[in-house]
Amino acid sequence: MAGEIYFNNLTGKFDWSSLVDQIIKMKSAPLQRLSQEAYKVQTFQAGLSKLAQAVNSLSSFLDNLDVEKVLNAKRATSSHESIVAVVASDETPNISFRVRVEQISQKEVILSNFSTPTQDASISWNTFTIRFARDYGQYQEYTIEAGSGKLIDLVNRINQVAGEAVQASLYFDGNGYRLMLSEASERASRLETDPSTNTFVVSEASPMSINGVYGLDYTSPIQLAKNAKIRVGDSASLVVSPSNTFENLIDGLSITVKGVGESIVSVSKDASKVSSAFMDFVRGFNAVISEVNKLTAKDAPFQGDYTVTGIKSSLTRMLDDLYKYDLVSVKEDGTLELNTSTINSMYNSNPEGLKHILQGLKKVVGQYLRTTSADLERFNQNYSSRLEGINNEIERLRVQIVKEEERLRLEYAKVEAFINRAQEIMSRMQAFIVTLSEMQGGKKP
Repeated sequence: MAGEIYFNNLTGKFDWSSLVDQIIKMKSAPLQRLSQEAYKVQTFQAGLSKLAQAVNSLSSFLDNLDVEKVLNAKRATSSHESIVAVVASDETPNISFRVRVEQISQKEVILSNFSTPTQDASISWNTFTIRFARDYGQYQEYTIEAGSGKLIDLVNRINQVAGEAVQASLYFDGNGYRLMLSEASERASRLETDPSTNTFVVSEASPMSINGVYGLDYTSPIQLAKNAKIRVGDSASLVVSPSNTFENLIDGLSITVKGVGESIVSVSKDASKVSSAFMDFVRGFNAVISEVNKLTAKDAPFQGDYTVTGIKSSLTRMLDDLYKYDLVSVKEDGTLELNTSTINSMYNSNPEGLKHILQGLKKVVGQYLRTTSADLERFNQNYSSRLEGINNEIERLRVQIVKEEERLRLEYAKVEAFINRAQEIMSRMQAFIVTLSEMQGGKKP
């Protein structure tokens, strides 16, 4: 039965364990060969997996490459980025102009007349309505229901009801704590604060009373609401924005003002995008070639295997235009080195040529990589199936050997028992013969 224990050489007359070990060792030889084969398959599979990753990475880059976007990319600069920051899109024309920032945007900040010496003091408030002016004559109102608690509780209540437009918080004025209200975002209102005309972004539509003290302090706001204002070029008219960002000032061009002053904004073609595209291609190409070199080197898993070496030779043959225009140099190991200066020069003199080259890489190399990726995936699947078969055979043989070892130990244990019994019988027979001889006088005094 499985799990039985057999003790070797209990009688000291038959050491059969070493014999069984020798037999099992011989029978285990196929297991060792299969394990070596499994290791070899795993090595092949690991190598192909790394190659497949490099191929897929380069393939993904080419699939996602937008040639038109790369060639039409624009670069926007500001002579004083501490005053003006600028972003351009592909649609922005090549242009240069002066921007004079006369005012930057800021939020309105206003305090309550009520003040409490400590944050923990108990307060109560009536039902009141906050009015938020989005533009002249355009208002939105938020009603705060009556309640009691601490000043922070009123702050939280206002933020819960009106937080999309008005931000409430605590303000310590040196003597006590007051309620502070401000615009949640400058973008939300085009209104500018003017205390002389009683024009406020945040005001009371119905009076607010905290512990009997009414209203907001309209006489001395912490900060006035202001729109950003700029002059473009020599224009006498102001361009106004509620926030510090002027979107689509010119097609696809947005500027953000940071301070009062003057800056020159310039938009031009961005050659760096083209160089980056070629650099990314070369980086991906070199990754593929490096993996091929590792797999096909001397004593490497795929030395002399055309399936793998063919990838290197096929890709290299697809780069004729890169060689023709001296955009790359080929190193001894087959990897490429990018000639950035040549690319920049060609971008200025022959952009259509660069477009043709990039489109060719995307189409020809991209298609080859997709096919190669599918082939490598199929090879990997074959290796996986082969490895699974080997492991199944290893398990089958392992179970068989375990059973065989158990059988041999049982048989040899029985043999040892038989030998032991036979020797006992022989000892008794010898003792009987001696006794019989003595009875017949065979023993001398």
